[in-house]
Amino acid sequence: MEEGGSTFEVVFGTEDQLIEKLYALFKSRAREEIEKKGKFVAGLAGGKSPRRFYEYLKENFDLWDRCFFVPTDERYVPSDHPESNYRFLKESLGDKANLYRVKTELPLEEACRDYDRVLGEIGRLDFILLGLGADGHTASLFPERTCNPCGDWACTSLSPDGLYRISMRIRFINLSETIAFFVVGERKRRALQQLLRGENIPASKVKGGKIFTDIRI
Repeated sequence: MEEGGSTFEVVFGTEDQLIEKLYALFKSRAREEIEKKGKFVAGLAGGKSPRRFYEYLKENFDLWDRCFFVPTDERYVPSDHPESNYRFLKESLGDKANLYRVKTELPLEEACRDYDRVLGEIGRLDFILLGLGADGHTASLFPERTCNPCGDWACTSLSPDGLYRISMRIRFINLSETIAFFVVGERKRRALQQLLRGENIPASKVKGGKIFTDIRI
C-alpha cells in the first residue's frame, strides 16, 4: 500500500452541525478557487453517510456552473444500477451538478484507464470528501486487497461484496489541496480510532486533513 502519513483535525458535532460546518468549508474553498482560477474541482465519496450533505448542497449551493465533480470511486455496474455511485451522486446533487461518469459500459481495464486519463487532466483536486468504512477502507481501497493500477492515478479492486471497483489511488488523493472525511455512526468508531492512531488501514495512508464526525473519541 502506498504511504501517506496522517495528521488530522477532528471536528465534532451532531450530524446537522457537521453538515453545516462541512458546507461552510466546501463553499469557502469553492469561492477561493473560482476567484483564483475560474473553476473548482472536487472529488466526492459515495456511500450512505454523505447523502444528507449532498442533499444540503443541492438545496443551498449556488456555484454549480463553475464546478466539476468526480467520484472518488465507482462500482463496476451500469450507471443506472442502484449500486452505482454516479447514480447516487446525480440523484443526491441534482441535475445542476457537472459530474464525471465512470464509463462502466467499457471493459473494466478500459474504463479504469479513461478514469485515470481524466484524473491526469485534472492534475490535483481542490477538495476531496472521503468516507470511512467500518473495515477501514476509503474510496475503493480495501484492507488486505490489492488495488491494481491502470495508470498513475487510478486502480481496480475487488471489494468484499464481490463487486469490482474503480478507484482513485492514494497518490492521487494525497495531491488534493483540501481533504475532508465525513464519518458518522457508532459502527465507524473502531475504524475512526484506527485512523487517528495511524494503524495499518487504507484510510491511514491519506496524508491528513479534517475529520467531521459525531463520534466522541
